[in-house]
Amino acid sequence: MQRLGTLIFVLLLLMGATVKAQNYAVPVGYKMVSQADFVSHEQDVIATVDWLQETPWSQEAPKRRAATDFLFKWIQDTPTVTIELMPMLMSLTDNNNKLLAIFMGAYAKYAIQHPVYNKDDANLVAIKALIAKYKAEPTHTKDFDIERLIKLDKTNELEDWVKNEYEKSAL
Repeated sequence: MQRLGTLIFVLLLLMGATVKAQNYAVPVGYKMVSQADFVSHEQDVIATVDWLQETPWSQEAPKRRAATDFLFKWIQDTPTVTIELMPMLMSLTDNNNKLLAIFMGAYAKYAIQHPVYNKDDANLVAIKALIAKYKAEPTHTKDFDIERLIKLDKTNELEDWVKNEYEKSAL
C-alpha cells in the first residue's frame, strides 16, 4: 500500500512539471532599454531558464530558439548581471552547444535570485545545471570534459574545481 502512495506521489510531481513546462510562453514584443525594463523581465528570465532546463532538446525547436534569443538578449544587455565566458566553458559546450544557454541561464537566474552573489557560487550552480541537462538529454553528444565533471560532482570535488580550475582557464 505504501508503494502505491509513493507511485501516486511521483506521478503527481511529474504531471506538475509537465503542466509547468506546457504553460510557458516566450516573451514577445519586449523592450529592454532602461534598467527598469530589465528588472521587469526578471521573472520571464527565470521562467525561460526553467523551461529550457525542463524541455528536451528534441521538442519545440522554434519555441526553444525564441526562448534562447530572449534569454541571450536579456543577458547581453542587462546592467545588473555580468557573466564571464571562460575558455573552459567553451570547451564544455563545444560538443553540445545548447548547454551554453543552460549555463548562462542558470547563472543569470542565480544572480536574479541572489542580488548580492558570489561569482563562484553562481558558476557552481550553472555548472551543476549544465551537468543535469547533459545527463537528462538522451540525444547529447558524449563529452569527456563533462563526464569528468560528473565524476567530480559524485566525489564532492566539483566546488573545488569551480573555484580553482574553472577560473584559472581565463589565465
